[in-house]
Amino acid sequence: MVVLLAKVPRERAETVRKMLFKHRLGAKDRRIMRTDEHVLIPLRSSLPSELVEDLGIELIEGETMEKTCYRPPYDLVLENADLPEAVKAELPRHWEMLGDVLILRLPAGVSAYHQEIARAYAEVLGARTVLRERAHIGGVYRTPDMELLLGDDAETVHLENGIFYKLDAARLMFSSGNIDEKMRMAGLDCRGETVVDMFAGIGYFTLPLARHARASRVIACEINPLAFRYLRENIALNRLDDVVEPVLGDNRDLPGEGIADRVVLGYVRTTSCHLKDAFRLVKRNGTVHYQDTFPLEVFPRKAFENLDAAAGGRSYEVRLSREVKSYSPGVSHMVLDVLVLD
Repeated sequence: MVVLLAKVPRERAETVRKMLFKHRLGAKDRRIMRTDEHVLIPLRSSLPSELVEDLGIELIEGETMEKTCYRPPYDLVLENADLPEAVKAELPRHWEMLGDVLILRLPAGVSAYHQEIARAYAEVLGARTVLRERAHIGGVYRTPDMELLLGDDAETVHLENGIFYKLDAARLMFSSGNIDEKMRMAGLDCRGETVVDMFAGIGYFTLPLARHARASRVIACEINPLAFRYLRENIALNRLDDVVEPVLGDNRDLPGEGIADRVVLGYVRTTSCHLKDAFRLVKRNGTVHYQDTFPLEVFPRKAFENLDAAAGGRSYEVRLSREVKSYSPGVSHMVLDVLVLD
């Protein structure tokens, strides 16, 4: 079978292999191959050019054999867990890994077995810390409700699309479900542009826009002091200090008019309260990336009502409208690309 391979000099192969598999970039079901001078590591998908350069590797296509001994992680969890069969039947097939922190969503009936469940998943998945998500993210600060099941702390560094995100996974959200939208933002051509990210968080959209989309300047506003601390660390971690200007505070207090070629509102539920300021900040012929949640029965009518109320008489065109992900039954997280014409 032809797959994508990372071609690595033998002397650096083990270091690169550990990094790739730590961040779930290596294909565990394919065999690693060796030549006289190089090691060929099968990949799950292509790597960003910046990461290829940082690792000093070459991407090639080649034949590789399937590991006959490979078994899905879920099967190994069931095998390793010392649990009653009725409890095993309730174990989740899906989970979230942020760096070396594992987040599980467990049904109510298995509470007496949390520690053993956490241990079993951690051993199979190589997690240092295991968290149980008790409730969905809430509040202005978008704070998760987590219970620590295993480990001492939940600070980690997560690699996504060639960008390093440092965070405390027990106290800050990480929107893995928004990966397609983050990839779309990363694929824009923002050379020469000033971008305002009104809800920067730890850098979810700020960092892809600065690194991959090549924005000349990103003003990244965040109201949560803890998220802002990690935002600053992530700017430095990704060597983007000369591009990103972090601002702590309410985005409605950002000064200026017509300063941005592009404004990003990566938020939901109350985003419309900030649309007026997005229109204030965006230049003529600039773009507002408006994210929000809408019951499907009122979309897109409600979205246009929000835009009309915020535009202050400025004319605009909606150039794109798409679902980011399902939010709840009958409600979707949507994004609209709004070109402001005057």
